[in-house]
Amino acid sequence: MKLKSFGCSFVFGSDLSDNSDQAVQRDPVGQYSRLTWPALVAKKLSVEYECYARPGSGNLQIAERVLSECADPTTDLFVVNWTYIDRFDYSGPWDIWQPWSTIAPGNTDSLSKTYYQNLHSEYRDKLSTLIYIKTVIDTLKQRNINFVMTYMDELMFDQQWHTTPAVQVLQDYIRPFMTTFEQQTFLEWSRQHRYPESPKCHPLELAHQAAADLIITAFDKQKTVDPAQWVLS
Repeated sequence: MKLKSFGCSFVFGSDLSDNSDQAVQRDPVGQYSRLTWPALVAKKLSVEYECYARPGSGNLQIAERVLSECADPTTDLFVVNWTYIDRFDYSGPWDIWQPWSTIAPGNTDSLSKTYYQNLHSEYRDKLSTLIYIKTVIDTLKQRNINFVMTYMDELMFDQQWHTTPAVQVLQDYIRPFMTTFEQQTFLEWSRQHRYPESPKCHPLELAHQAAADLIITAFDKQKTVDPAQWVLS
């Protein structure tokens, strides 16, 4: 049995001591950190660990990687950490080693500026992210794969702005499958506890160690397959 993790830099382990920028540039796939909370949970469970997270990924990339890994029958345990909804993934020209590119609001290149000035909307971000997540949940359930899901962006559940009945239906569907850190995202929780973080806003080793101690209580097979709504405390 393996624990397989999916997400962005917070799961990849950017800025942790075993994951230097130079190492990532040499081998971005093989240099994920083994000091992240999913890696530490795998160690606590005495199972192998593989990380499919990539720094800067959007939620479409994350969904595609999860679905690819559950294409064949597996008894592995999946940990999926959904990222910020305003990242936009696109593919092409196709490259098997680097099939995806992502633009984010902080980017200053012309393509990013064109997208965020002319095409971007919070409603599209919210709706598409919710659809990706529901698709992944349904596939994991259909294949009886145990999983735990967390998320980085509270906007995913906002119902005050940029919402429709379609959004609310999807929010209601996915909410019971989401694990929080004492009703917060990992980053919010880390900051509340004043754990050190890098200049790039990544929580460092102490936060990941504490998060692993907290979230290990979520790894109940019945809950991961068909959970009621629950919060770690």
